[in-house]
Amino acid sequence: MACEGKVSDERITEVLITMGIEEELKDRPLEDVSSLTLDAVEVQNEQEKAVVKKIRAVVQKIGDKLKEDKEIQDDIKGIEKHFQQGEVEEANQMFKEMFKEMFRGGITWEKIVISLYVVGKVLGTIGIMTALYPYVKLILKWTLDFFKNALLGWILEQGGWICCSVLS
Repeated sequence: MACEGKVSDERITEVLITMGIEEELKDRPLEDVSSLTLDAVEVQNEQEKAVVKKIRAVVQKIGDKLKEDKEIQDDIKGIEKHFQQGEVEEANQMFKEMFKEMFRGGITWEKIVISLYVVGKVLGTIGIMTALYPYVKLILKWTLDFFKNALLGWILEQGGWICCSVLS
């Protein structure tokens, strides 16, 4: 399936991850939210904007279903608990293991969307706790690296995020 368009899949990845965090933190003052994310990354054209909008809708739809998934919710709570107890390495390791397990059987658009939900949920939740602010950027950086190194190649092979938005 050939999906054409002028989009930056790396930029869209960063925007989607950042938007997930911002969604979880939407009730906090804006200056607090912006301090938790990396340098502002924005879509560059109407096509990217449309792709991000469609994918965010899919993330929200799947996220609504995942709220009832006990295993995912338990994993998210476990990661949050480690952070709350100051066990950064343990939390980071659990986070990485969750992703490793999620993609063990291969990469799919659904798994990528689920991972966007999980990242937003975890970072949004720990971002609410002021004492944990430094860890938000740490996990965000690891997540971006994971997406770029482990998933972006696959995303590009499928035709990019624009193809995911066509499938949604």
